[in-house]
Amino acid sequence: MIIAAGLLQFSLAFGGFIAFIAVMFYWGYLSEKRRTEAFQEQAEQMGLHFVDNPDGAAYHKFDGFRLFSRGHSRKMKNLIEGDSGDVKISIFDYRYTTGSGKNSKTSRQTVAALQSPLLRCPDFTMRPEGFLDKIGNAMGFQDLDFDTHPEFSKLFVLKGPDEAAIRAYFTSQVLDFFEKHAGNSLEASGDTMFFYRLRRISKPEELKDLLAQAYEAYGVLSEANA
Repeated sequence: MIIAAGLLQFSLAFGGFIAFIAVMFYWGYLSEKRRTEAFQEQAEQMGLHFVDNPDGAAYHKFDGFRLFSRGHSRKMKNLIEGDSGDVKISIFDYRYTTGSGKNSKTSRQTVAALQSPLLRCPDFTMRPEGFLDKIGNAMGFQDLDFDTHPEFSKLFVLKGPDEAAIRAYFTSQVLDFFEKHAGNSLEASGDTMFFYRLRRISKPEELKDLLAQAYEAYGVLSEANA
């Protein structure tokens, strides 16, 4: 009787655990489904093309960029695309995983990618500076600072293979702009730039704001280096 009661309690507890997991998975599915529907609605409002699950071609056009070579289990979703003539636009959710098992970490961003012959960017990455970056700086890891803009240097880690080209590209106008827009990340090379924060946007309604900020950054970069 005692053994039977114990088995019954175990079965109920295990069944409850399985039910909880199933509910969590279903809630996650519904949440992502609503997000996709909201993205599609926003794309239609902006007059742009929408793809729920892009094929490999969407990835290949960004081959070689650091954001798309990090980690594993990379996934692009909710792709919104458009072409204004001078600028090709792509906005999408993107995730990748680093590490494995208990040490794995999945990073998620909503990214705005702009392609234009007016950019002519050197190869660089720029992201918000954290505590570990300050330790890295003390150890001599690369982070391009500007004596004329100490606030920018405090806010961002700026890296790239051609330091002279990057310093020339980051004019006072560019540095002034990003000092006023802390928290953003930027990766660029040639005619392509990626503008994002180190998180997904919480509401699809914020897509217009993300695109507007990316366009503003594009305007500053293209005009300052015309």
